Parts: sequence; C-alpha cells; structure tokens
Amino acid sequence: MVDGAAGRSAGRADGGPVSLLDQISQVHVIGVAVGAGLGAVCRGWLDRAVVRRHGLTLLPWATLTVNIVGSLILGGILGWSAEVVTPGDARAELADLALTLELVIGVGCAGGLTTFSTFSWESFTLVREGRTRSMLSYVALTIGLTLVAVVLGVAIGRALA
Repeated sequence: MVDGAAGRSAGRADGGPVSLLDQISQVHVIGVAVGAGLGAVCRGWLDRAVVRRHGLTLLPWATLTVNIVGSLILGGILGWSAEVVTPGDARAELADLALTLELVIGVGCAGGLTTFSTFSWESFTLVREGRTRSMLSYVALTIGLTLVAVVLGVAIGRALA
C-alpha cells in the first residue's frame, strides 16, 4: 500500500526515499500469501452463505457482498495505519507493524476476499443475457457501496487508533 505506512518512512541512508519494495521482507511475502489464502477461503464461505440464504437472484449478491466486506476491511486497516503512523514518526516499530498489517490484511486478506474479475464476468454475463438494467444496477451498487464501505472502514480504523 504505497500511501500507507511505507510512504511515511524516514528515507534511505543516501537521502533518497524508501520504496515499498525496500521495506518488504520474505516474512511479509509469506504473510501476504497466508492472508490471501484466508481471504479466499472466507470468500468461498461468504459466497455460499449468501447463495444459501437468498438463492440465485437477478443480481450477483454474493460477489457484491464480498467486495463490500473487503472494501470495509481495506479502508479500516489503511485508516488505522494513517492515524497511528504520521510523517516523521520516530516509532519505527509502529511503522513496521502498520506496514505488516497493510500487507497481510490489506493486500493479502482483502485482496483474496474481493474479486474484480468475477464482478466483470458477472456484469458481462448480465449484458449477454439481455439484462442490461440489471447490469447497470449491479455496477452502480458495486461501485457506490464499495466506496461507502471504504469511507466507513477508514472512519472505524481511525477511531480504533
């Protein structure tokens, strides 16, 4: 997450900025993989739960649900990180924790949970089936509600900081 904790590091010894890649360790990479696996498993569980409860409907509610939840999670972790780590912050351990959580929870878990490709395929399928109004509703709901979820997540994350 470029705008998160990584973007607030003090800089390199030669005075240049520290890139996100300079800060990611092998442990971070493993954490992202574990988080992505957990997110994908949660996606499957949540998808089945929504379909069991509501059945197959005119709109793909399961994909919409996982994308809203993932946006809420991402907004929450980035909102928290933005509050606890400020530019020039001397608490390196807090910046390291924020970076780790941004990567594991934000990139890994929220990334494994959400699915833009399925959203795109389902939108295409609705059009192919002649259900253009349903597709437009689905696209508007997805974009609108995921943006609301990010804003809500940021507010919650900041409040928890």
